[in-house]
Amino acid sequence: LGANMTDPVFVKRVVLSNFRSIKECSVGLGPLTFLVGPNGSGKSNFVDALRLVAEALQTSLDQALRMRGGVGEVRRRSFGKEGKKGKGRPTNFGVRLEFQLENMIGSYAFAVGAKPNGAYEIQKEECRWSETGPLDKAWYRVENGEVKDSSEAAMPVASVDQLYLIRASGAPVFRPVFDAFSRMGFYNLNPDAIRELQTPAPGEVLRRDGGNLSSVLALMGKHGQEARKRMLEFLGSVVPGITDVSVRRLGKKETLEFLQE
Repeated sequence: LGANMTDPVFVKRVVLSNFRSIKECSVGLGPLTFLVGPNGSGKSNFVDALRLVAEALQTSLDQALRMRGGVGEVRRRSFGKEGKKGKGRPTNFGVRLEFQLENMIGSYAFAVGAKPNGAYEIQKEECRWSETGPLDKAWYRVENGEVKDSSEAAMPVASVDQLYLIRASGAPVFRPVFDAFSRMGFYNLNPDAIRELQTPAPGEVLRRDGGNLSSVLALMGKHGQEARKRMLEFLGSVVPGITDVSVRRLGKKETLEFLQE
């Protein structure tokens, strides 16, 4: 969740309500944060809430929800004493992210409500930031598809099914917030996918499972020598004696080749 190398964490706090298995939580993030707990305790769902924000801004909220089975699969399920689904199931879920960018501190939040037949609506959305103190430098507040309040004189119209930050990003005061949240990246590296022979690809963005790692390293060797050097230092700390890793072509495929003392 890094915005830059000098300040590796720009998301300072994550507040969730009724998101999948999580009834409610408020978690502060530091330069390194560990989520510890047994299977099914909500660790993956916590990270997925952040991933949903990024995907909804990169594409659309509709697509981000459909990739997860629809809003019915995202809002929390309630269960009775015997593990049966309860009658008091929440009808909405909410996300609030507190952030700190280069010259601003702020918060971004929205709540999504379920409607009949798998439909949904964004019930409310708010973004606020300032340089210091109260978050009153720039803001907007949207409720049920209508802009209720904004620091800017002219703002685009809102809709009930698209996050307003996408439209607000046309205003310079909200563009840095949009850029930061839409560019968040999350990885669940799969050793099997990395170990398999890989098909050459552009390598500009690492896939979530690491399945194009060889292409990423090949591009890094051409245009990112400083990053490649830092990566080798990390790798050598994990496995002492490793001095280099290169891309080796095998016919139409490619793989990684390590040099170790």
